[in-house]
Amino acid sequence: MAMIRMLACDLDGTLIGSANEFPLYNNFREKIEELRRTNNIIWAACTGRSLSSFRDFFSPMRMMGIMPDYVIVNHAYIYGIGKYGYMPHLFWNLRIRYLIWASQLYVSEAIDEWHEMITGVSLGVSTLRKKKDHLCLRFDSEESATVAANLLKEKAKPYRHLQVFRYLMEVDVRSVPFTKGLAVSELARHLEIPASEILAIGNGHNDISMMSSNVAHNVGCPANSEDEVIENVHKVGGHIAKNRSLGGVLEIMDAYQTGMVCSDLPSDWVPPSERYNSSPGRSPRERRRKMKTGRIWLFIAVLYVVLTVFASFHLIPFVSGIIKKPFDLFVKLIEKILLLFWQ
Repeated sequence: MAMIRMLACDLDGTLIGSANEFPLYNNFREKIEELRRTNNIIWAACTGRSLSSFRDFFSPMRMMGIMPDYVIVNHAYIYGIGKYGYMPHLFWNLRIRYLIWASQLYVSEAIDEWHEMITGVSLGVSTLRKKKDHLCLRFDSEESATVAANLLKEKAKPYRHLQVFRYLMEVDVRSVPFTKGLAVSELARHLEIPASEILAIGNGHNDISMMSSNVAHNVGCPANSEDEVIENVHKVGGHIAKNRSLGGVLEIMDAYQTGMVCSDLPSDWVPPSERYNSSPGRSPRERRRKMKTGRIWLFIAVLYVVLTVFASFHLIPFVSGIIKKPFDLFVKLIEKILLLFWQ
């Protein structure tokens, strides 16, 4: 049975899900109050929302008398509850801001160095994308891509917020969300709570950083978690809940209290690497880019239709003829095609 002195829990999809979990609020409040009495536990709610957005979103729980001791907002900055509500820990947050800036600087330098190294030793490589925190390369064979990916994975080990992915002949190096883990580590350092006494619960990619072994030795995820989160919890021996959202949080807390932690993967779970590589078509990155391009073209088409309607009624001075010209040419082309079929 683990000794838990700090609970770091994600908000959206974890504490508060899409289903009506109001009946579980009393159970959660009683559980937190019990742990505060017995273990003097500190509870930190971690969210990407701003403080004002957190207050609005969290209001149903607040009305039930449920209040965390600390809130980590914008994925990074620590606020503690006081007489006048949640107030920022200024000096703690200044240090976090500096650490984020320093990490971004190191990542940018690493990306430049790795890009120069890979393109210098491999002739069959092209650069698809290069930014301060992102590098995507395409190789002329899967063998070359595999060798490069393994090399870059070794290089990326000291950078806990850089990950290397390979999709067939592409190698993708990108920065992953890490600031939640940084904020939880800083909060624990100030409260003098070791990682062995921290329980971190989350369901999304931006929660993985606070669920790493150097931040929290005890981790768990609800059933509605992303596949990569489930995979991470399984690897480190955390508890994979069978219940969703708040029900899953309560299950995880009970599992660590009773020593009944279960890391078994769901029966229908598929490893992300196999899912990506076995699916037809392009990589997830390319599919997202294709969807974004499609949305842009759809917006342009809708905008042109609207402008054409306005131009038809001469509501756009001086340029109505120019706007309508492509449409008129298209109509004439359709008419000619139809005449060919009718003749």
